[in-house]
Amino acid sequence: MPNQFFIIVEKNDSEEFRKFKIGRFNNKTNKILKKYDSNYVWGFHKAKINNSIWKKIKKTDKIFLTIPKENFKISGIVSKKVTNSNFGELIYPGDLSSKEINHFIFFDELKPSSEPYHGLINNSTSKTILEISGIHEIKKQYYVEKKKKEKPKKFVQSKKTRGAAKRSKSEVWRFNRDTKTVQKLKELYGNKCQICDFILEYEKDGRTKLYSEVHHYWSLEEGGDDDPENMIVVCPNHHAELDYNVIAISNDGTTIINKQGKKIGEIKFHRSHRLDIKNIEHQLEG
Repeated sequence: MPNQFFIIVEKNDSEEFRKFKIGRFNNKTNKILKKYDSNYVWGFHKAKINNSIWKKIKKTDKIFLTIPKENFKISGIVSKKVTNSNFGELIYPGDLSSKEINHFIFFDELKPSSEPYHGLINNSTSKTILEISGIHEIKKQYYVEKKKKEKPKKFVQSKKTRGAAKRSKSEVWRFNRDTKTVQKLKELYGNKCQICDFILEYEKDGRTKLYSEVHHYWSLEEGGDDDPENMIVVCPNHHAELDYNVIAISNDGTTIINKQGKKIGEIKFHRSHRLDIKNIEHQLEG
């Protein structure tokens, strides 16, 4: 099993961290990312590196990231680990100590996480610090035990016949959806799923009809907008997979990733349609 680590980012670096989470880098950094076939990179001041921990980090290890006192809302799988004395000035040109930033971890993908702050802090292998910025190792027992608890239980079908379901009256609250906007977006894509290009056709009243659904990137229940910049057109299968977190939209707003954070597809956008950056960033702020 790959090892797991967490990174605490200094509050002074919050803006750099925000750009990192959405993959917004300068041109020189993008060239470095291309060289290492990665999409994200985070650098460390040499004074913040624990050499024994640095040596343990390897490709495919999982790393959680946050700033002090906030839950770990993103994680990534290590794609490369590099020590380079020249990259600091290229990646962080505005940092007065950029020449001292010489350790770098690259990631192919980042994905949402919901690890509690003190849950990882209290399970660090480190005997001191606990809230010092840098890389810290997580006790293996912590995530091994957690994985065991996450194993699904076997379904045993009851042999009893229960008969017809009972009925009860209930009150249901619904959102007043902007159906015209939804319909226009579906027409823009011809009811074709933006992920897999599938179009669901069915017969009704002797006519062939097309069916598609719309997924809100920032859900309405959480306060998301009911507008095209927060919607994509999808088939029923992909809509269910998104709703139940079987798949997710990565932080770049176009890449589809699985639970392991691996790219498995891409959203195809019409030239007149894009997701709003605030909706892309929401998953990292919620």
